[in-house]
Amino acid sequence: MTRESFLNRHSTSNGPSHKRAKKQEREVAKKLGGCRTPGSGNGDIKGDVRVKGFVRIECKTTGKRSFAVTMDMIEKIEAAALSAGEIPVLVVEFNDGMGHRLREVAVVPTYAIEHLRGTDE
Repeated sequence: MTRESFLNRHSTSNGPSHKRAKKQEREVAKKLGGCRTPGSGNGDIKGDVRVKGFVRIECKTTGKRSFAVTMDMIEKIEAAALSAGEIPVLVVEFNDGMGHRLREVAVVPTYAIEHLRGTDE
């Protein structure tokens, strides 16, 4: 790593995917009839989007061809959602690296699918 790249290593946080994040949150909230969480969940209410009493969503966006889902991500949104009786969801948007959405997927626990289908025990 060069001195210049080291000094500018944080400048990528303002790249196309970072800029796209707020727009993604607004779009997800509008699609589902929910509300964006103030400060993207950095306060008392966790998660990026919430449909009160139904679902709590953490939004992620990437310009890469892959995205790693971690246990920490799952546990964070799950704790917030379950304490309010909501379904935890992680929405991942893949974009072209310039901030244009290519595909969006949702990661949900299988127990949530069972519950929605009415087959939970």
